[in-house]
Amino acid sequence: MSSESGAVRVHLEGRITAETAAPVWQAAIDALERNPLRPVVVDASKLEHIDNAGIALLFDLTRRVRPAGAEVTICSLAPNLAALVSRFQARDFAAAAAGRRNTGLLELIGRATAREGRYLRDLAVFLGECIGAWLKPRATRAAQWRDALDVATEAGANAVPIVMLVGFLMGVIIAFELGLVARQFGAVIFVVNGGSIAVLRELGPLMTAIVFAGRTGAAFAAQLGAQKVNEELDALSTFGLDPVEFLVLPRLLASILVMPLLTALADALGLIGGALVMTTFDVTYLQSYTQLLSAVAPWDLTLGLIKAACFGLTIAAVGCHRGLVTGAGATAVGQSATHAVVSSIVLIIVIDGIFAVFTS
Repeated sequence: MSSESGAVRVHLEGRITAETAAPVWQAAIDALERNPLRPVVVDASKLEHIDNAGIALLFDLTRRVRPAGAEVTICSLAPNLAALVSRFQARDFAAAAAGRRNTGLLELIGRATAREGRYLRDLAVFLGECIGAWLKPRATRAAQWRDALDVATEAGANAVPIVMLVGFLMGVIIAFELGLVARQFGAVIFVVNGGSIAVLRELGPLMTAIVFAGRTGAAFAAQLGAQKVNEELDALSTFGLDPVEFLVLPRLLASILVMPLLTALADALGLIGGALVMTTFDVTYLQSYTQLLSAVAPWDLTLGLIKAACFGLTIAAVGCHRGLVTGAGATAVGQSATHAVVSSIVLIIVIDGIFAVFTS
C-alpha cells in the first residue's frame, strides 16, 4: 500500500484465492475507510491468479459507492481477469440499493391504489375497443353469435351443478341463521321476507358471480393467455383478423346471457332451501309461499338479474383482458388466471356496492 499524488494505491500481487483472500480483503477495506475522501487506485499489475474469492474481492472494491473524486479504480489488471469484473459498475448497485429501501404503509397503499387505478384505466380502454369492434358492420355477426352460444353452453351448462349447490346452501344458511334470531321475538314468519329479498337482490347474483369468476373468468384468461404464449394471437393479427372481434366478443356476449340464467337458478334453489328450513320452525311450505308473494316485488328479481348481467360482463372483460396481456411462459398464464379471479371479485364487490347505493 502506498500514497502518491493524493491517491491511495493498493497493490495486489501473486495469487488471491479462497485461502489467501481474507487478509488482503480486510487490508483493502481498512485502506478505504481510512481515506474516505481520497481516490483509491488498486494496482493489479502483479496479480497472477484469482479464483471466485479474488473475483469477489475486486467485485466488492468496484461496487463501493464513494464521494465524487474518491472513487476506486483498478489499473493494470490482466485482460482475462478484467473481463470478469468489467461488466459491473458501482452506480448499477447504487440504483439497486435505492430501489430496495424500506417503504411505509401509506406508500404501499398509495402504490397499490395507483396500480389499481392504472388497471381500471386499461380495462376501460379495453371495453372501449370491444364496443368499437361490436359496432363495426361485419358479415361475421352470425358467426360471433354461434361462437357465443358455444361458449355459453360450456360456461353455463357445466356450471349448473355447482350453482345449484351454492344457491341451495345459501338459502338454507340464511334461513337458519335468521330463524334462530327471529324465534326469540316470535317473528319467525318474517324470516321469509328478509331471506327472500336478500337472496333475490344480493346473495343470488353475488354468489353466482363469485362462482362464475372462479370457474369461467379464470378459464377465459387461461385460454387467451395460452394463445398469446403460443403466438396464435399474433398469427390472427398477421392475417388481418382482430382478436377482440373473434375471441373476446363471443365471450362477452355469452357471459351477459348466461349469468342471469344461472342467477335465476340460484335464486330458485335458494328460496327452496329457505322454505325447507322454515319447516323446522313450524312454517309450512304454503305459508312460506304466501309470505313470499307478499314480501317481494318483481323489481327485486329484475334488479338481481340486471346486476347479474353487469357481473357477467365485468368477469368476461377482466378475464379476456388479463389473457390478452399475458407475458411469456406457462407461469405467466397461471398468473393471468389468478389475477383475473382476484380482480373480478374485487370489481364485483365494488359494483354491488354501487348498485346498493343507487337502488336502496
